[in-house]
Amino acid sequence: MRDSKGREIDYLRLSVTDRCNIRCIYCMPESGIPLVSHDDVLSVDETVQLSGIIMKAAGVRKVRITGGEPLVRKGLLDIVRGVSGHCPEELVLTTNGLLLCSMARQLAEVGIERVNISLDSLRDDRIRSIARRDVSLKDIEGAVVSAFEAGLDPVKVNCVVMRNINDDEIVEFIRWGGETGVTVRFIEHMPSMLSDDTFVSRDEIIESASVLGEIVRQNDEGTAGIYSVKDTGQTFGIIAPFSDPMCSSCSRIRLSALGILYSCLAEEEGVSLIELLRSDSGDEIIIELVRETVMRKPDSHSGCVRVKMWRIGG
Repeated sequence: MRDSKGREIDYLRLSVTDRCNIRCIYCMPESGIPLVSHDDVLSVDETVQLSGIIMKAAGVRKVRITGGEPLVRKGLLDIVRGVSGHCPEELVLTTNGLLLCSMARQLAEVGIERVNISLDSLRDDRIRSIARRDVSLKDIEGAVVSAFEAGLDPVKVNCVVMRNINDDEIVEFIRWGGETGVTVRFIEHMPSMLSDDTFVSRDEIIESASVLGEIVRQNDEGTAGIYSVKDTGQTFGIIAPFSDPMCSSCSRIRLSALGILYSCLAEEEGVSLIELLRSDSGDEIIIELVRETVMRKPDSHSGCVRVKMWRIGG
């Protein structure tokens, strides 16, 4: 389906929970978030049913399972199995990796094709400081190995770059990506939980990477620009929602675990579909509302200021 600006909307980011087992400094308060009643969260069957209606309404071809941390959601494998039954062309998942070692093969068996893993430092002290939990590089590298062994590849590793926190590790990350076989993607920090002066731009990331040699932009892959080091061929991605906005080609809609549909990451108020689903209003009414929401998708994200990332999976 195309929206009012002619953009093809064929990508659903499906948040299955707003809970997480870490407390990243840029994403979630250290004390966590107010817990909602289980009755207010889409059940496994409701998640599968509603995602199928949305996919039909908008012609969705790609689904990404997100959170919070999706692997903490009870019944996740049943959700994935159900969504896979709707036959999307791509079914992928984003995770912090902490539970992936024990779940990678099962995820592959029920339909997940590849994973993105979050990692914001290669140094244990910094990882613990950023995650505010006892996490190590060894934990994440184990998750990477498990993903490869389960056939969930290519494995992409997402690093949010923050000034004076981890911005001195860009070269290390590129080299580490080459050593481990993962695709490292650097992400500009959105002004959510941290101050604006932590922002590091795309050009600054490229300048840091140029220590390795001349940096050449190869192509675009979804929201990421793909770059390579000319002399060595090492590649990395940069997702730059401020330096290089992707709004004009954005293909995403988002469904929260509370059954709220958002047409843009920056939206404060989405469209609640859960009550319509539970009142047996019929698929056609929900389909019409989904299409209306798509048509109201804004031109741009208007800064994504103080976005609650855990709510709709970033």
